[in-house]
Amino acid sequence: MNTIITHKVNCQDCFRCVRSCPVKAIGIRKGHAHIIEERCILCGRCVVECPQKAKQVDNQIQRLQTALEKGQRVVISLAPSYVAAFPEIAREELIQALTGAGIHSVAETAVAATMISEIYGTYMQPSSQGLPDATVISSCCPVIINIIERYYPQLIDNLVPVISPMLAHAKLIKKQYGQDTFVVFAGPCIAKIGEGSGANSMVDAVITFEELKNWLSSPFKNPTIMQAGAREQSSLASMSAGRCFPVAGGIVMPFVGLTDAEIITVDGIEKCMEVFEGLINQEFSPRFVEALACSGGCIGGPAMGIRQFMQTKRNKVLTYTQAGCTDKCHYGADNTLDLSRSYQSKTINAVIPTEEEITEILKQTGKFTVQDEKNCSACGYDTCRAKAIAVFQGHAELDMCVPYMRSKAESFANIIVENSLNAIIAVNEKMIIKEFNPAVTRMFGKIKEIYKGMNLTELFNCSDFIAAAKFGHKIVGKRVEYPLYDIVTEQMIIPVPEHGLIIAIITDITAHELRNRELQQMKLETVEKATDIINKQMHVAQEIAGLLGETTAETKSALLELIMLIKGKGEA
Repeated sequence: MNTIITHKVNCQDCFRCVRSCPVKAIGIRKGHAHIIEERCILCGRCVVECPQKAKQVDNQIQRLQTALEKGQRVVISLAPSYVAAFPEIAREELIQALTGAGIHSVAETAVAATMISEIYGTYMQPSSQGLPDATVISSCCPVIINIIERYYPQLIDNLVPVISPMLAHAKLIKKQYGQDTFVVFAGPCIAKIGEGSGANSMVDAVITFEELKNWLSSPFKNPTIMQAGAREQSSLASMSAGRCFPVAGGIVMPFVGLTDAEIITVDGIEKCMEVFEGLINQEFSPRFVEALACSGGCIGGPAMGIRQFMQTKRNKVLTYTQAGCTDKCHYGADNTLDLSRSYQSKTINAVIPTEEEITEILKQTGKFTVQDEKNCSACGYDTCRAKAIAVFQGHAELDMCVPYMRSKAESFANIIVENSLNAIIAVNEKMIIKEFNPAVTRMFGKIKEIYKGMNLTELFNCSDFIAAAKFGHKIVGKRVEYPLYDIVTEQMIIPVPEHGLIIAIITDITAHELRNRELQQMKLETVEKATDIINKQMHVAQEIAGLLGETTAETKSALLELIMLIKGKGEA
């Protein structure tokens, strides 16, 4: 499963994640964002920045819960920045909550960080010690590793070939409690989720401080689990050198004797990338570079779960560091563990378009000259050219250009309004004309000139407009006749209070009315003609009936006489 995923149903097409991504590892397809895995450095900015919470991380709490339900021995490796993430909870209370929830043991990752610090110390020594003469870059931060492997592969050999404290601590825990121990790392870093899922990792689950807080507050506990968790009450103890790793400059604190020229401490992705560029261009060559992706160090991680001033969090960690080791440590240095690691280039082989191809894409969004390139960054890219390249590579879409789409929409709207046969007019609450289209002039401009700033009452009765403004009611389909202008209209009046406007769409139905009148007259004439014809037919029918009546009577009389005559002769 991917470390960061996007829920499309929540993605609102705002491009905020694109703007926040320092390496533009966010692609847009059919209006929805998605992570470009091969580009992503897992810094987690998109997760933090997304206002709709469409970006979510791989939540591995269920792995922890399943391990507890199976009765596995679960040990939590707690990143030392926890003192800043849980300021409202005392150390002992946190241990009690975790062990009470079924956790077998809790220990600080700082134990392993102290071991790593000692190794770093050897790399900070002068080259006479037989170590490489090139600049050495710290390798604790997985985001920094991702940046160098993907974007600065020239510096791979400069990375300290040592695993991170998280991975080292997992090895220590497995050795202490057995390989079947379920190791959970809890920290402020999203990139650790990806690192924990990597090859040769002994970490079984990675959870963030935010997820840990939610888990502790959820109704998951049951008596069986709590009884199992009571087997060992842990202490959070470590050597001071490891506790200061979460703050900027913390890795090199034990070696402060080095001059500024020999060591560089840098935090924040953009600043780190500036330093990497400088190293590649040989602008400087310090002995050691401590590079942390998050501003302020790990205490500025995307999943700290608390919003505090950076200095407040830094002070908490440094105070805890100065407290030293007051409890018996669970683990000591172990020279038998293999803490080495190697790196590999993951260079992105992106196809770069030609100047002609870039120019053609720019033209499709109305940018025909350099002056047309606004470089507003609304689409998420710093420049219009950068966005055009992303379009060519299939990571962006043409309609991401907000000024172009707005201009296009306005253009369409203007075309429709300007060419509409209906009169469209906008006035403010004082009936001052703010906008109108040519159809208004055609209908009402026969007597006097119409202009912006003119009071609508100078043209016609505005009682309906005033009522709409006062009561906020829409008027639809009202027939209004203007004898002065020889027109009959049908009107829709819409109040827009948020803009202090009343907009009217007036349809000239004069021709329709004339046709209706002609049709009505035709109907009346037809009825009269039909009535006349019917009357004539009735008269004819009556005359025919009269004639038929007379002939019938005469026929009857003649027949009776004939009958009588025949009867008389027969009797004789």
